[in-house]
This record gives sequence, C-alpha cells and structure tokens, in this order.
Amino acid sequence: MSFNTLVFRSMRKNIRHYYLYFFALIFSATLYFSFTTISSNDDVTHMRNADLKVGAAFQVGSIILIIIVAVFVFYANHLFMKRRSREIGLYQLIGMPKSKINSMICIENFILFTSAVSLGVLIGYFFSRFFTMAFLKVIGSDDFVEMYFSTDALVQTLIVFAIIFGFILLQTMWLIARSKLLDLFQAESKSEQQIKKIAPYQLVLGLLGIVLIGFGYYRSSILFEVKNTITLNDLFIAMAIILFSVIIGTFLFFRYSVSFLFNVIRSSKKGHLNITDVVAVTPIIHRIRSSSLSLSLITILTALALGILSLGSIAYYGIHATANQNSSYDFVTFNNQGSFEQQLKKEQIDFKKQTFQIVSADIDTQNLLKEKPTDDALENISNKTQVVAFSDAKRVFPSINITDDEAYLTGYSQMMASIIPLESGRTIQVLLPGLTKNLRVKTIEKQAIVPSYLTSGVPAVVVSDALFKQLQENKKVQKMTAWHSFTGYTVPEQDIKQATELYFKTTNDGTFKSKKQELHPKPKAILIKALQEQMGLVIFIVGFIGLAFLFTSGSILYFKQMSEADEERTSFTTMRKIGFSEQEIMRGIYMKQLFNFGIPLVIGLLHSYFAVKSGWMFFGTELYTPLFMTMGIYILLYSIFALLTTQYYKNVVRQAL
Repeated sequence: MSFNTLVFRSMRKNIRHYYLYFFALIFSATLYFSFTTISSNDDVTHMRNADLKVGAAFQVGSIILIIIVAVFVFYANHLFMKRRSREIGLYQLIGMPKSKINSMICIENFILFTSAVSLGVLIGYFFSRFFTMAFLKVIGSDDFVEMYFSTDALVQTLIVFAIIFGFILLQTMWLIARSKLLDLFQAESKSEQQIKKIAPYQLVLGLLGIVLIGFGYYRSSILFEVKNTITLNDLFIAMAIILFSVIIGTFLFFRYSVSFLFNVIRSSKKGHLNITDVVAVTPIIHRIRSSSLSLSLITILTALALGILSLGSIAYYGIHATANQNSSYDFVTFNNQGSFEQQLKKEQIDFKKQTFQIVSADIDTQNLLKEKPTDDALENISNKTQVVAFSDAKRVFPSINITDDEAYLTGYSQMMASIIPLESGRTIQVLLPGLTKNLRVKTIEKQAIVPSYLTSGVPAVVVSDALFKQLQENKKVQKMTAWHSFTGYTVPEQDIKQATELYFKTTNDGTFKSKKQELHPKPKAILIKALQEQMGLVIFIVGFIGLAFLFTSGSILYFKQMSEADEERTSFTTMRKIGFSEQEIMRGIYMKQLFNFGIPLVIGLLHSYFAVKSGWMFFGTELYTPLFMTMGIYILLYSIFALLTTQYYKNVVRQAL
C-alpha cells in the first residue's frame, strides 16, 4: 500500500470524527473572512460620525476573534489526536516511524485546512454583504451595499489560518514525539481520577469556592453604593477583588465542590447504585479533575460574553430613553440667543415651545440620602443646583402643588437612583447669605425639566414662585447663574431634518455662550443617531464575537462528549446485554448532559447577571427586558449543542448491541 493511499484511507476511516471539526473550521473561516471584509469596506469605515472609531473597533474585534478561533482549533486538534491514539499506536506497532506518522497527519490537516478555508472564504464572500447590511441596519443607516470582495481580507484570512495551521503542526509533532506505545493504547480507556474518600482539605477548598463566588456576588451588588468609597483607585481595586474571587471560586467549585457533592450522593447509596448513578454520577467523578479547568473556562467566558452582550443590549434598547433624559425636547435654545424660532415661523414649520426661567443656587441635599457617605467618599451630592419656578414646572407636571416650605426634585435618573438613593419626605436647605431656608421634599420625579447637560445629572429643584423670585433677586445667585432661561421646541417628525438645518444655521452651529460657560447642545435626533451608531457598533462586534465564542465553546463540549461516548461504548454494550433498556441508560445520559452543559451555563448566567446588575445604570434605563432577551437567545442557541450531544449518545447506545 502506498503512502498516499494510506493517507486517504485514514481520512475516510476518520470521516465521522472529522465532519464537525471540518464544519467548525469552515464556520470559523467564514466568520473571520466576513468580519475582515466588513472592516475593509469603505461604506462601513467612512461613517459620518467622526467620533466613532470604526476601524479601531473592528481591529480589536478581529484580534479577539483570532484568539477564539485559535484556542478552539488547538483544543479540537488535541481531542482528535487523543481519539486517534490507538490508530497511531498501531502504526508504531507495525514499525512505521514517528516522522512518517507526522507526515501523514500533517497531510490530512493540510487537506482539511485548505478545503475548509477555501469553502469558508467562498461562503464568507456571499454572507459578507448580509453581515454588512445587518451592521448598517443596527446603526440605523439606510445605505445600500453591493457585493464586495476584499483582497486585503483574503490575504489576512490566509495569513491567520496559515499561522494557526503551523502551530497545529507543531502541536501534533509534539504530541506524537512525547507519546509512548503503551500510553497510546490506554489513552482512551484509563480513568482520569480514582474514586477516593474526600480529604478534609478538599472539603475546605470546596466550601471556599462557594464562599468566594458568594462574596463576589455580594461585593458587586454594593460596588457603587454611596456608603462605600467611590474613588477611582478604590473602584479598580474592588473590581479586581471581585474578578479574582469569582474566577478562583468558579475553579474551586468545579474542582472540589462538585466532586464532594457527587461523592456524597454516591456514598448515600451505600453501594446500591442504580443505572442512572452508573451512567451519570460515576463518570463525572472520574473525569472531574480534567474537566474542572475546561468547565471553569467555559463558565467564565460565557459570563464575559453574556455580560458584554447584555450591557450592549441595555444601551441599545434604551437609546431613546437616554436621549429623553438628556432633553425631552427636539431642540433647546438658551438665554433667547439665536433666531431659530423666527426661522421656523418663516419656513412655516409647525412647532410647540416651552420657556423656563432657571437660576443656580447653593442647595444642600445631603439630608435626602438614605445612607450617609463615608468621610472620604461623596460629601455633597448637590452644589450649584438648578432651580425652577413652580408655575413653570406645573406645565410639565400638572398635578403638582407645593407651598412656600415645600419642593419637588425632577430629573432623578436611574443611574443616580442606583448609586445615590434619595428619599422624599425629608428636608433640603437653600443656602443664601444670612439666610438658610428649609424645604420639605414632597416628591422625587424621574422625568426631567432642565436638560441634563445643564444639571450634570443632579436633580433640579422646583420651588414656590415667591422663593424663586427671591433667588432671582439675590446677588450671589445672580453671580452663580450662567443661564437664566431656556426654551424647548418640539416639531413634527417630517420636519425634523429641515428644522435641524435651521437650528445649526441660526445658532452658530448650536453654540450658546454666557460670561461663565459655553454650551453645545445637540438636537435630540442627532443625539439619538450618534447613540445608535455607537451602541450599534458595539452590539454588532460583540454579537459577532459572542456568536463565535458560543459556537466554539459548544463545539468543544460536543467534541468532548463525543469522545466520552465512544469510550463508554463497551459499557453500554455490557448494560444492554444484561437487560437494561435504551430508555433506562438514556436517563443517566440526560443527567450527565445536564451537568456538562447546564451547570456551566447556569453559573455563567449568574456571573453575568450580578456583573451586569452592578453597573447597568451607566449604559441604559432598562435592565430586565434586554438582559433576559439576550440570555434567552444565548440559552436557545447553546441548547442546540446539548441536543446534538444527547442525540449522538442515543445513537451510540442504540448501536451498542
């Protein structure tokens, strides 16, 4: 038999092992080529928003994508080499030198890589237009994209996969060089861990893992509370502690806690094991040492991918709410500057307007805090607060009614509510020279009257008309006040574009100046567009990377379960011969798959939930809807691999006799 014939016979014999590996290589090449094609498309990189670093974002995304693909291919190659250990041992037994075996496997890999990358590039070419259009849709662009083939993307893809292929060859040669003949024949059958009595230190480490995870969850839930120090250094230290405790805790949980729990279950049977215990519990205990690291990595990376995807979804979902928090009006002018209103009338554009008188005053609102800050944390949440008259505020809140000794707070954003919880019914102090006025806060409203770029996110205070007039006449207040009035305009949607042009034309490109300050407020439509482009870019890149990670992590678990199913084939044959039915064996397999796929997913979901919950308020105004939508889609796609694995096991069990 010639060497070439041996290579092709070997590939044909191992086709059932290679088919998913081959498909995964095609999928990886398709994703990478499509991604690099999009990043080199002028319609994408030359977007109108100059603040958006599209090219840099895609470069970072491509690097992360390379890492994901490389790790996946290395792991898959290692797993397949282990599955072929008996075959390699037979080659050595008949006298074939290791150099010849290396050459044979290298030729197989070359054929696989060449075919997969070629098909991946071809499929990626057709799908790149779809992905580009999806990207433009996500960022709210109506641009049309034609079929586009990028030679730069092709060269980059070939270089990346050639480098990966080179490392795969080195990995293969290293594995074959260090292998011994006896080990090759026992590689698939030897137990990874003997079942022993749990040592006290293992119990302690198992409990420590659970405690560390719980501590990380608790610390993340109070990360931004005002009672804690909120300096930048303390924040970084706290985040590092949370990350360290969760990662170490996850590994200890899979390595020791799971082993302890399953040993307790097994010991409680007192030797009377049923078929489910034999199929599910015992194999998990045997393999927990080698599985703990991979399960921990999949859990952590699942949490990372879900966390970033969820934050991006929260930001994208809340674009309009975020814009409304900035300003509830389409256009805003200050101190009656510009001729915007006159031009609207001249062009016969219908509009509605509301004008508000405002002043800036010293108001101490610390008494509203539910929990007092530490000395080195946030000492005063309100300095130079914007104040609005009751008569003006009543146009926005018709139901409000206050006396001279009462006040309303408006513009209490979700971010501030999460970080600095305030409580109505308490008093605030208006600080004037020679006078301190106490006001009881009746209500704290989320809806804003004064645009956030004037208040810096601090709630504005609504006071009685008499007190407002007193503040207007105060010389200190007059010196503090940069903007004594603003006017908000709302125009019909069909006139937004024309009104925007008039706004920039009549306000010196949206610039307003006072003696103390200069403002550049953006029209709400432009702000929404900018937010949509920024968040759309994040969502698309993170979604692309998340899809790659989901597929590779699911494939890794699937490959590992395929290998274990083949190793347990003889056990299934024995069970069937002594009378156990397919349904009885499958019950144990269902439990085993629930552990291998379900536990990392559930813990990853918990990790991501607590991570997102600690800081979601910086990204949007709604938590649960976008979070659960993202998690639901991830669970659905992840479950596909669990179903495929279960079906593979079912086929192995059916073929056992």
